[in-house]
Amino acid sequence: MSNGITTAFVKQFTSGITLLQQQMGSNLRQGVSVAPNITGDRAFFDQVDATSMSQVTTRHGDTDYTDTPHKRRMVTLSPYDVADLVDRPDMIRTLNDPTNSYVRSFASAAGRQIDDTIITAFDATASTGVDGSGSDAFDTTNYRIVHGSVGLTTAKVIEARAILEAAENPQDEMDNEWFFVTNAQGRQDLLADADFKSADFNSVKALVNGEVNQWLGFTFLKSERLGISGTTRSNYAWRKSSMKLAVGQEPRGFIDVLPGKR
Repeated sequence: MSNGITTAFVKQFTSGITLLQQQMGSNLRQGVSVAPNITGDRAFFDQVDATSMSQVTTRHGDTDYTDTPHKRRMVTLSPYDVADLVDRPDMIRTLNDPTNSYVRSFASAAGRQIDDTIITAFDATASTGVDGSGSDAFDTTNYRIVHGSVGLTTAKVIEARAILEAAENPQDEMDNEWFFVTNAQGRQDLLADADFKSADFNSVKALVNGEVNQWLGFTFLKSERLGISGTTRSNYAWRKSSMKLAVGQEPRGFIDVLPGKR
């Protein structure tokens, strides 16, 4: 037999580059209110709190003026980027041009970074006051549902709805839309929940297709990037206008020649 035949072995290559499984773009941006074209390193958003009326007890009396309570929230801009180098000889020696796949991969990274920023802000301490030097911690007493050593259940979603209703959150389209984010395990827990399967709670379509999209007034979003502590993963329910994403510049991608590089 010939030992030299190995030099004739064929090496076959495919055309095109396949991106491995990853989250493509942002899953949560649709669920927040976006403030575009922010300039500077921080921005402030003014708020007016609830007030009350005074009973009129005398005729022709003086007007009682109410000191309308004002609040302010501060956001800070944090720049992010991602870049790579491709030499001209690389373009010649490779069967596939990698630059297009790189740009697609970078765009996906930008979307994931947006989601990470939103998730971090869900229960973070907010900067308040005239110059942002004040703070407002997330109210874990009234606005957190304990896990109870079980996964996501119908009862927990109903409790989340009750919390939003009790806080007088209006519910309609646009900025008052309600959202709920969970991961694949949370969706699986809901689909397996006996109450969720009940015709009183759900439609057959969600069970047949394995989907949880619109339910109990929530638009359900999916994210595998939610924080986890031990075996407990956080899910969040909110009204769109209560979460604001400040954007200084929309993500952009480009391929260019660097004069300082070969």
